[in-house]
Amino acid sequence: MRRLFGGPALAMVLVACSSSPSTGDPPTSTAATTPLQVAIVNYELIAEMQNRFVVGLVLPDNRLVAYGSVQMRFTSLDENGQPAGGTSDVVRGTYLPLPGTEPGDANAAPQAIAPATVRGVYELEGARFLEAGAWAVEVAARIEGVGVAQGSATFEVLQEPGTPGIGERAPRSDNPVIGDPVPAGELDSRARDGGAIPDEALHRVSIAEAIERVRPAVVVFSTPVYCVSRFCGPVTDMVAELQQRFSDRAEFIHIEIWKDFEANVITETATEWLYRDGTLQEPWLFIIDERGRIAARWDNIFTAPEVEDGLTEVLGS
Repeated sequence: MRRLFGGPALAMVLVACSSSPSTGDPPTSTAATTPLQVAIVNYELIAEMQNRFVVGLVLPDNRLVAYGSVQMRFTSLDENGQPAGGTSDVVRGTYLPLPGTEPGDANAAPQAIAPATVRGVYELEGARFLEAGAWAVEVAARIEGVGVAQGSATFEVLQEPGTPGIGERAPRSDNPVIGDPVPAGELDSRARDGGAIPDEALHRVSIAEAIERVRPAVVVFSTPVYCVSRFCGPVTDMVAELQQRFSDRAEFIHIEIWKDFEANVITETATEWLYRDGTLQEPWLFIIDERGRIAARWDNIFTAPEVEDGLTEVLGS
């Protein structure tokens, strides 16, 4: 599990974006700049597919960059970490506030914010990497009260997804539900030590049952108590709110990550869907269509409007 804004970056950089080119100063500037730490938020980026590219930005004094938009530019790298191909146009990444935080003014300039005040990231929809391998991204922002800040990061683009990918058949997991002979904490970590399950409606139907019923399903994998990013609780609550609005048309399911946190044992369903090469990253959210295939998926950071848009597309309205 990777901390938000934490952990080492992977390998390096990109080629084509469906987003419109940005205007204004490009990432490379002759003016003096403030260094900017660029943290890749994505767990998986896939070659030759439309990706949602997300970064968190941190200044040297540990303040976060929030609001407005920033500029990004991508480059593919060779095995020695050197530029291997063309560089993309400059494109704009827009601010994406985390659930439970103030959205701010979308047209405002980026600002330096204390982490305790607000948290958010910058998102680029429709990033298409033409080949798997190492890539790099340059990010530049004109930050209110700071000036121009610029940084870069490297990352890896995969040839195929490690977790269930869009268009693939969803694993027909028989995850435990309320009434099964398992501890409540195995259904939701907030119910450990005899506590109540906060969102019972998310624990009444298994993934296998949803597929058998030919019903779309929204499945969130999260551990509200033990999540290192502290993002799992808010996104689980967000799914519960969507369930109240769409329960007549789709199933909503929460899968806890930990069967036994102290013993380091992961639930069978989380293992089946997310455990790859000795690691497991969360949270994840998947939408399964009525055919039992993955229609949409989000890793690490996602919001109610994004998930609602994905669900209404599956529902046809």
